[in-house]
Amino acid sequence: MVLESVRSSPHIVGASPARELLALAVGGILPLASVGFALGLDVGLSLGWIALAVGIAIAAGFAGAGLLPTVGSLWLVGFWWFAFPPLVGSLTGRWAGSTRYNHPRMLGYGYESARAELLGGIEYGFKYGLLFAVVIGLVGYGVGAGITRLSTGTSESS
Repeated sequence: MVLESVRSSPHIVGASPARELLALAVGGILPLASVGFALGLDVGLSLGWIALAVGIAIAAGFAGAGLLPTVGSLWLVGFWWFAFPPLVGSLTGRWAGSTRYNHPRMLGYGYESARAELLGGIEYGFKYGLLFAVVIGLVGYGVGAGITRLSTGTSESS
């Protein structure tokens, strides 16, 4: 059966301890980022966050956490980037005064209400958060798995 072959593939589903560590890492990063953002720290979409996401993907590939858990975890990070700032802006009522509470987008337009900004952020989070997760997850996981394969291949030959 197809389901049996997917479960038996270590790079699709991954190993249990590595999956749990991946979930704990992302489950710890997002609340910290949320508190930091709510306190006014600059924790929105930036090169540092993209590097962190790549690092998560490489570490997941190195540990053998599985491609599906890696992409799922990175999708949560991507969704957070798009949806959390407008949520905070909507709840605090300060969404119009600053672009800090707008979701990241290519064009410089904004929405006319906090609710529309939040719905736009959720929509972008689903679309582009998933695209971000798949691209970063595939590349990063492949690099991490390749490093593991190279390091075990060279240590066995020594």
